[in-house]
Amino acid sequence: MSVQTILNAKTTLEYLVLVNERSYSAIGRELNITPQQFSDWIKKRRPIPQERLKTLSDYFDIDESYLVDENNFTKNLDPINMIDIQMLLTKKKINEGVEETEPYLEHIQKLQKEKAKQIRIGRLASILHHDDEEIDRGIDLFLTEMEQLIKGKRNE
Repeated sequence: MSVQTILNAKTTLEYLVLVNERSYSAIGRELNITPQQFSDWIKKRRPIPQERLKTLSDYFDIDESYLVDENNFTKNLDPINMIDIQMLLTKKKINEGVEETEPYLEHIQKLQKEKAKQIRIGRLASILHHDDEEIDRGIDLFLTEMEQLIKGKRNE
C-alpha cells in the first residue's frame, strides 16, 4: 500500500482500512458485512448502525468517536483526525511492548508538533473567512513580520 494512497483517504474508516492494509471484502468476511454495506459506509451513503459501529470499533481497536460523527456517518478525514489516529496507533505499539520505544516516542513528539501546526492553520483559516479589511491588514502585517523574521534567521 503506497503512502500516497493512504494519504488520499477521504474518511477515517477508509484511512483505518488502508493503514491496516486490509480490503473491504476481507473485513466484510471477518465481520459478516457485505462489501456493498462497507463501501456505503466509507462513501457516506449510509450511516453505520450502532451495533455495527461497536463491531468496527472493536475490530480496529479504536474508540467509536474516531469513526463517526453525531449522525453515525463516518467522519471526514482531516489532518488533525489523521494525526490523532497516528498517535493512537503509535501509542498502541508502545503498549504492546516493542523493544525499542525511543523511535515511537520521537514519532509521537513529531506528531504533536504537526498537530499544533494544523491547529494554527485552522485558526488562521477561520480568521481569513471574515470579510473585514482591518483583519486583512492585520494578517498582512503579521505575515510580513514573520517573513522578515524568517529571512533574518536565515542570514544569521
